Amino acid sequence: MFDLETCVAFITNNTAKKIAEAFNERLQPLGITRVQWIALYFLGEKESITQKELAEKMNIKDSTLARLIDRMEKEGYVERVKNSGDRRFTNLVLTAKGSKSREKYLVEGEKLSAQCSKNISKEEIEIFTKVLKKMLDNIS
Repeated sequence: MFDLETCVAFITNNTAKKIAEAFNERLQPLGITRVQWIALYFLGEKESITQKELAEKMNIKDSTLARLIDRMEKEGYVERVKNSGDRRFTNLVLTAKGSKSREKYLVEGEKLSAQCSKNISKEEIEIFTKVLKKMLDNIS
């Protein structure tokens, strides 16, 4: 008989929720959300990125990203710049404040990652990652 408490999908989902909650709690005193942190992470990976590319990387809808970027733009983290090659596209660029904040906030991600992987070997992490990728392939 099916047992939800031993279902890998259920366990994975609950774990992901708890990790996300813990990260939000860690970031809240800094005045940033987990979703903003993720956006800052990806925005800093390149000099500029389109909104569509960022939405894909973050796995969120374009409309959700537009509201997020509106907030981040008001807070001075990012600015929208028309793409010189194709004016239909808008590039997102970190401001000086955004770059400086990103550096400061990335440390929090490292701390959470270390906390989550405490007492777990590198090999176990590699196996875990491979298994998750296989699970994604199975449902795609």
